[in-house]
Amino acid sequence: MFPKHSMVAASLDELKDLFDAFVFDSFGVLNVGETAISGACERVAELRGDGKQLVVLTNAATIPLGGLVQKYAGLGFRFTSREIVSSREVLAKGMPSYGDNWKWGIAAPPQSKVHELPGHCHNLAVCQGSFDNSHGFVLLSSSGWTDQLQSMLVTAMRERPRPLLVGNPDVVAPREDGLTLEPGAFAHDMADALGVAPIFYGKPFGNAFDEVESRLEPVVDPKRIAMIGDSLHTDILGGAAAGWRTVLVTDHGLAKGRNVDELISSTGIVPDFIIPSI
Repeated sequence: MFPKHSMVAASLDELKDLFDAFVFDSFGVLNVGETAISGACERVAELRGDGKQLVVLTNAATIPLGGLVQKYAGLGFRFTSREIVSSREVLAKGMPSYGDNWKWGIAAPPQSKVHELPGHCHNLAVCQGSFDNSHGFVLLSSSGWTDQLQSMLVTAMRERPRPLLVGNPDVVAPREDGLTLEPGAFAHDMADALGVAPIFYGKPFGNAFDEVESRLEPVVDPKRIAMIGDSLHTDILGGAAAGWRTVLVTDHGLAKGRNVDELISSTGIVPDFIIPSI
């Protein structure tokens, strides 16, 4: 699944002839927090001008798709709604399988607009009675999620086990001032404490990569799709499992300031290419 060694390039400009579709992680590749990475908007525009298919594949699940379109526009990117695949969207496609009348308790801040998700959704931080009344739970966003709320969720799951869906598998995310804990971290804590098996939607799981491929028109040979990301465990692992080729970005996200060779050696996750920035 992985190459024996990674090739080093200066930027995507050196790789563009190898690929017909470029799939970008967001945090650490296009932006850090609410700031676009220098040169990223220009590179994306150049690739679009070269006729490449472009997709953002992000585990950012806090805000609905319309908000993501506006967010990227505000950062200087011009992605259409079809060019953005969020783990929230992938989650929303999986939720109806539980039934239209399913009651979900959602971990998310008010701006997440959980009422737009399938089924009957209630924000656990606002309506704490939902801990008892929910048929299942969704870890959508860690924004505003506290140790107290996590403890309440663990107690509710211990007393009555229910499905636990995770709309953002990330454990941490890079921000301007450091790393934040993400829903994946809370999900793994619950799995360790209770022995539950969370169901994950988003990178590195196949449901997210399948959704991207369904958006590509015309269809692209998987070896002509590049997954560009800053995380070995989500972007690179997931892209390789999908049969795509992978590009690790080192200067802005999770690999920033770290010995990349040691990271690759310790994980056994080897990207096809390594670049400092796109």
